[in-house]
Amino acid sequence: MWFVLVTGFGMVWSALALVAHLRRVRSRPDDPSLPAKRSLLGAAVLATVSYASAMPPFTTLLHIDGMWINWPVAMTLGNATVICVHMFYLFSVERRATAIRIARREWLIYAALTAAVITLFAMNPSASDYDITPAGRYQAGGPGDPFAAVAYMLSMGFSGTMNVVVCRLGWRWVKRSKGTRWLAMGLNTNALGQIGALLMVLHSVGYNIALLFGVVPAWTQNLAETPIKGIAGLLTMLGLSATALSLWIRNSRLVVWAHANQARRRLYPLHRRMYAIFPVIAVDPPPSSAWKDFLHVRRAKRQALDRIVELWEGRQRLRIPHGTRALARELGHAQGLSGPVLDAVVERACLEAGFEVARLGTDVRVELATADEASRLVREKGIAAELRWWEEVGRAGTSPIVAEIRARTPELVRASISSGAATS
Repeated sequence: MWFVLVTGFGMVWSALALVAHLRRVRSRPDDPSLPAKRSLLGAAVLATVSYASAMPPFTTLLHIDGMWINWPVAMTLGNATVICVHMFYLFSVERRATAIRIARREWLIYAALTAAVITLFAMNPSASDYDITPAGRYQAGGPGDPFAAVAYMLSMGFSGTMNVVVCRLGWRWVKRSKGTRWLAMGLNTNALGQIGALLMVLHSVGYNIALLFGVVPAWTQNLAETPIKGIAGLLTMLGLSATALSLWIRNSRLVVWAHANQARRRLYPLHRRMYAIFPVIAVDPPPSSAWKDFLHVRRAKRQALDRIVELWEGRQRLRIPHGTRALARELGHAQGLSGPVLDAVVERACLEAGFEVARLGTDVRVELATADEASRLVREKGIAAELRWWEEVGRAGTSPIVAEIRARTPELVRASISSGAATS
């Protein structure tokens, strides 16, 4: 039953992956994610064929002149499947050159190991160890052929090593996914499948070591391994499908637009206040209310990027009284704030002081207002980091520290005039 489920699921998945791949190649032939997607497609096809070769009627069709051809077919395709899964992970996590170097090395090892396994198989291709029907040693039990035992250990040992490698790289990917829930769930589901496959490998290697030394275990190899193999295969298929689906959803136009639109709306309150003081900064004036902004859904990504740039420009124009930053940081430390949270609160306090100076129209001597060190560091990390920074600054508007700085702005302005300094 497990083999039927996994094979059926794999056939559907392979067909869908093939259609998606062909569409992607035709629409975007230079897509940098194509190597990862091709590896995933290869894993789907190879896994389906590998599982199908262990099912009727292929077990009979591949029994040619007494040779159980289906065994080396299933083993070699199974190991190639694990390499393709690892390649999918490699091209998704590592740099392209690194991924290519590691993949070439694995395929060379795979080629040498496959040649050794086929050579051992050719020593006695009619051995009952290779017969996975009810009459064979795998299901019926009994003593085994020594060449077949070594072939089993080599093939399964390679598979187990690759299971460990895939798990390690998958856990690295989970850490880098930064809380992307569906991607993490898919990767962890696949990791469970790899762990299940590793348990099967450990049993298979131990079982065949016993046979090699003439010890016949009291149970059959099939009894312990077939349920594990079916469950592990199903978990792997589900995990890879969920991973691929989460990547597709994350990069789909609708989701990209939804994220951009949400970011654009979160920046609206602060951007609207900045525009009210410096109308010249805006390429397109923002809507007059949050409700109108909610309805303004066209070119969401462009609007979000424009608002980030315009917020920085407005920040440069603001007049921040001397001592504002030091006072806000002192108040933040007194309330136990630290790190990025404190930086965002301090920045928002400075903005509020600048807004108040602009509202009062105070004539003070000013120097060029520049963003603080934390803000500059954020800008060096790219658009996503800038967006997160301004969202944090926007949320900090409810802080009592910001309210206190706003109330004490006239005092800060008087102090800055009397000290001859204007900005911090």
